[in-house]
Amino acid sequence: MRRQTFYLWLSVFCILGLLIYGCDNQKGGNKQSSTQEGAAQESKPKEKQIWLSILGGAVGGTFSPFAGGIGTVVSKAEPSIRISVEASAGSIENVRRVNSGGDYMGVAFASDVYLGYHGEEVFAKEGKKENIRVVTLLYIAYNQFVTLAGSDVHQFEDIVGKKVAMGAAGSGSAQTLERLAKVAGIHGKFAPVYKGGTAGADALRDGQVDGFQWLVNAPNSAVIYVSEIKSVRLIDFDAPAKKYGFYEKYPFYLPGRLPENAYKDVQPVNTFLMPTVLIAHKDISKETIYTILKHLYDQAGHKVLVTTTPAAKDMTLENAMKAFVIPLHPGADQFWQEQGVEIPTAAQPVD
Repeated sequence: MRRQTFYLWLSVFCILGLLIYGCDNQKGGNKQSSTQEGAAQESKPKEKQIWLSILGGAVGGTFSPFAGGIGTVVSKAEPSIRISVEASAGSIENVRRVNSGGDYMGVAFASDVYLGYHGEEVFAKEGKKENIRVVTLLYIAYNQFVTLAGSDVHQFEDIVGKKVAMGAAGSGSAQTLERLAKVAGIHGKFAPVYKGGTAGADALRDGQVDGFQWLVNAPNSAVIYVSEIKSVRLIDFDAPAKKYGFYEKYPFYLPGRLPENAYKDVQPVNTFLMPTVLIAHKDISKETIYTILKHLYDQAGHKVLVTTTPAAKDMTLENAMKAFVIPLHPGADQFWQEQGVEIPTAAQPVD
């Protein structure tokens, strides 16, 4: 009897031992499996994030919508590229800041891009901005000088002795009026008020200034805003540009005319045009700039830009060369060559 009891307990202990061993082994296997999975996840390379900033301009202008639209399109299509939009006084400031920052892009007039790169005019004392590179044309800006319908300003020279809102200090709009005033011999003979966009339109509406100068797309929200509240007129700026040799001295300006029906009950006039471009610091990688252009010009990306600002309709292969006033960024050069766009000598990459 004792022997039977002994064998019975021995059998129980053996069965329990097998069960315990099996459970421990299973747990060990699970631990090993989990460790292997964790190692596999850790070994998987994480996508590198690229952080950039893009500089726009004054509220009510076209720079800011373009900057915001570019940021939206690229960040949505390419999660690895994050673009933050920063406020700015305008074109001249953008040239300076893009030149000084390795992760900056900016919207700027072709004039300021050209003059900045070569260290001329307003950039002469501070030196050449040789770190900037052209990426693409964004839109064609129209010089628009607005005055109230009852004003005695009928031509450009009539601004002598008047107060003029000419864009923010440091903006391409303000610099443009100064250039024309200098070649016409009336610089310093009118009072500049450094307000642009909606602020400039408000100043004209409230009688604080006699004219509102704005180098921007057409139609433009700030001009529409003031024209819906007050009766206004536009002044012909093409005539004085031809009269005083403006086009010869500044070949980056082009003669043109405001589009018909741009503004309700406002007669269009002849004026001069300015290509507006996207620039980038030379140290942004070739692959990044190429990727940005790819998304801006694909069907979905361009549709978003046009929805954001109709001026993006100017972003065509035919207009592209109007932006090529200084060397292209290598990523832009690759993109435009693939599109079959001829690259002039002055725009050949130097990096």
